[in-house]
Amino acid sequence: MALSIAKSAITLTAILSVLSTNYALAAEEAASSNKEDDTEDSKPAVKAVNEKILPLINDAYKEIGRGDSAKAVKTLVKALNIDPDSITARRYLAFAMVQVSQYVPALTQMQKLSKITPMNAFDWYVFGEAYAGAGALTHSQSCYQQALAISPAYHAARGGAVKALVKQGLFTQALQEADKGAPYATDKVVKKYYAALRQGVLDAQTYQKDAARLGSSQGVTQEQMEEQASKPVLINPSMSEGDN
Repeated sequence: MALSIAKSAITLTAILSVLSTNYALAAEEAASSNKEDDTEDSKPAVKAVNEKILPLINDAYKEIGRGDSAKAVKTLVKALNIDPDSITARRYLAFAMVQVSQYVPALTQMQKLSKITPMNAFDWYVFGEAYAGAGALTHSQSCYQQALAISPAYHAARGGAVKALVKQGLFTQALQEADKGAPYATDKVVKKYYAALRQGVLDAQTYQKDAARLGSSQGVTQEQMEEQASKPVLINPSMSEGDN
């Protein structure tokens, strides 16, 4: 029995890894799909970035792109000190904060952002990730759905919604959510992403059943499960969606 428990624990770690890190496979297409699906009613007006902070914004983009989000946070704080009304700086500050697990500060930034500009799909996605990281899964689910209402082909938001449902043990709903996104897959990479996502949900459901049957109190803890499942996805930032 101990061997079965250990095997299940290893399997769960792999499952959650797929549910977390595999979002990066679809992230770039999600961003481009979001641009295509926005309507004139939902898409904020594009405004020029303040030239005084443009070098800082560009530096922050590069820092996020190479995985140095902690440095990007500092860079974007500097930008906001110069121009507190910058939509771009606040938007990507929240995103960078999510990347370094500063979920509550990220929520604060997103709440401020929502007061100064209409929220686009990327904004709702970041809001959802921040809520998920803070443990407010119901709120995160609502935000992901807001993103998907704007852009049904936003794969990262779809993955976030699936992830939140899995963390709540709502496997049937998670499968339904994954199946809703699959028809929007436009290439082999994204199709593979949804196949892995769906299989991950099924495996997580099997793990839970096995753990209950075996009476497992060992292996992967709930805290470890949530830590693995809450890793944010890296999305290449874009300055084309209502940035300022």
